Amino acid sequence: MNENVDKKKADISALEKSIQERMQKLKSDSNEGGLNHVKTVGNAHSKSEWWSVADAMTISSAVLIFGSIIMLLATYLLHKGKNADEVLKLFGTIIIIISAVFLVVAGYTDTQIAPVIGLLGTIAGYLLGRRSAEVPPIENKPVDSKATDVNSL
Repeated sequence: MNENVDKKKADISALEKSIQERMQKLKSDSNEGGLNHVKTVGNAHSKSEWWSVADAMTISSAVLIFGSIIMLLATYLLHKGKNADEVLKLFGTIIIIISAVFLVVAGYTDTQIAPVIGLLGTIAGYLLGRRSAEVPPIENKPVDSKATDVNSL
């Protein structure tokens, strides 16, 4: 029994010695620049990523400028005397598309933009599904009171 205890104490002391040696090695590596090398590799990797904050800002600005140009063209159509309902549909659709693209490009996550995209889709459905006032109403035919057949109504 005493041998087992001595053997376990020897194993524990060997593990402690191994841990101390590894700690010393890590300290010496950090003094020699070993950890700095890891940091350099990490920074090099982050610089080579394909999407940075500056890229997102640039593309977001380009999307907003493009949207502004399209809105100016739609304004020109309105001043030229086109149908106001059609121009409203055009304006609304453009704003919705540009807004959705901007949100995606700006770097928001899918959980952040999902409710906004749903709202934009609802507005687009309302604008595009709305009928203009120029559509004539459906004519109601008078019902013959003597008719008994359902198909004759």
